[in-house]
Formats: sequence, structure tokens, C-alpha cells
Amino acid sequence: MQINSKFPYFSSSKNVWWIKTVLLLILLFLLYKLLNEKIKHFEEIKQSFDVFKSTQNQFLIVLVIALTPINWAFEALKWQKLVSKVERISFFEAYRGVLIGLTFATATPMMIGDYAGKILMLKSNKRLESIGAVLLGNSLQLYTSLLFGTISYSLFIFWSKPSFLIFHIIIVSLFLVSLTLGFVLARNLPNLNQFLSKNKWLSQLKPYIGILENYSIAETKVLLLIAIGRYLVFSTQFYLMLHIFQVDLSGRILWVGIGLIFLGKTVASVLNFLGDLSIRELTSIYYFSYFGANLAAVSSATFTIWLVNVLLPIIFGIFFIIKIRLIP
Repeated sequence: MQINSKFPYFSSSKNVWWIKTVLLLILLFLLYKLLNEKIKHFEEIKQSFDVFKSTQNQFLIVLVIALTPINWAFEALKWQKLVSKVERISFFEAYRGVLIGLTFATATPMMIGDYAGKILMLKSNKRLESIGAVLLGNSLQLYTSLLFGTISYSLFIFWSKPSFLIFHIIIVSLFLVSLTLGFVLARNLPNLNQFLSKNKWLSQLKPYIGILENYSIAETKVLLLIAIGRYLVFSTQFYLMLHIFQVDLSGRILWVGIGLIFLGKTVASVLNFLGDLSIRELTSIYYFSYFGANLAAVSSATFTIWLVNVLLPIIFGIFFIIKIRLIP
């Protein structure tokens, strides 16, 4: 894998070797730190993993793992379509960029690494323009989680009548306002550069996000459908995992819980550092405690889906990073 560079520092193979080595060591250290932090969690719930002795559950866990590449394939397809405004890349190149972006993002706050990882894979001299493409892709996935999460949150309030009810209603109202604003923004992307040009300070953003006006409403709809497809895949994975760990609740309660968990992850993504497992844990425990679920089983399912959907792809992402060439 080769990445073109205009920087003289990258023209030396020795310098490139040091850059790759330091980068790899940092990623491995962060991965070790992350795993070490979660080992204590694993020790507390490992008895729940006896469920894998069942033949039926073994089939289901294989199915969940098989859905992982499909999950990230939706993201790769979305990225391939988004970045086509800057540079045409193959589906495999898009997939590779997505996994590298995931690896970097897991070790950085505010998903900054996702931008760096995807942009790093491009050969075009217009890499900075692709920042807008990454922003749109992440925003559409966030919008999808917010949409399904708001529906789930509303159902949770209706069913459970939680304490401080007015507080929960205000939060849902804010989410509805956010969804409305997101819809309005998406409808007006073709007029973005005209809007940015009206303000001296905002006009400085045009080199980075000006590309957004090149996406038509029809294209944005297709991208949103891809985002929804990915959401349904990883939600199904989580549902199957909850079933594997014998979280004996009705299907509607499980699906609403999944929507809330991913909503919590999305809203708290600004705090994303060394993974999102803790956010998922807290949200799942808060919600499922209302319905008397086995919280150890819920934690086990949450932990395992993180292993399958995040840690496993990160390992492949590290492999792709090793294969990067920074010199022409």
C-alpha cells in the first residue's frame, strides 16, 4: 500500500521506517492498555461464557462473527461513494481505509483518528477536501443512531415512567430538534458554499467542507440508506448476542434497549478514548435494570459484541497500517 507524499522527510526509507515503528508501538501500547483495563471486567463475567457450550449458541456466535465484515462493508461502501467526489477508489481500498480509520479512532478522542486514517489512504493531492466527505459519512451514521435512538428513548419513557420524567422528556425534545436541524442541513447542502461565502470566518472552512455542496439530495438519500443498513446489521448482531447470553426479555424490549445503547454511544462519542465499551456498559445496565434482566449476562453480551465488532477489526487495521508505504 503506497501513499504519495510531498514532504521531503518521507523521501528517506529510514525516516519512514521510524515513523511506522513509532506509530505501531503507540497503537500496540494503547491496545494493550485497553485490553488490560477490560481483563478485570472479563474476570467478573467469564462464568457467563458457559453459554458457548451449547451447539445452538455456537452457531449463533459464528453468525454474529460472519456479520462483522458485512457491518464494515456497509461503512466501506458508504466511504467509497463519499470519496468518489475527490478520488475514485476500489471497494477494497475503501474497506482498508475504514479499518485503518477505526484503529486510529479507537485511540483518539472525538473520532479524530477516523478522519486521519481514511484520508491517509488517498493518493490525490486534494486530501484536505475529503475531510468534508468523512464528516458527512460520520454525520449520517450519527443521524441514523439518533433517529432510532430517539424512537427507542420515547418508548422507554412511555413504558417505564422513569424518575425525573420531565428531564427525560426535555432530552427527547432536544433530540427531536437535532433531527429536524439535521434534516434541514442535509436538504441545503447544495447551497453550502454560498452560505459560507457570506461570512469572513466561515469562508475559511470552504477548502475542507466545501465539497459537501457536490452531494445532491438523491445521493445523500442513498448514503443515508447505506447508514441505516449498517445500523440494522450491528443491531442484529447485538440482538443475537443478547439471545446467546440468555437475556430473557421480550423482543421489543431488547430492540429498544439496543437503540438506547447505541444512542448513548453516539451522544458520548465526544468522550471516545480507548474505545466505547464503558459507554455501552453504563447505558445497557441503566436500561435493562428497569426490566429485571440479568445484568451480568447483559455485560457479557456487551463485552463480547465489542470484541467481535471493534477489537477484531482493529487487529486487521493494525496489519494494514504495517503495510502502508509513505514514499512514492
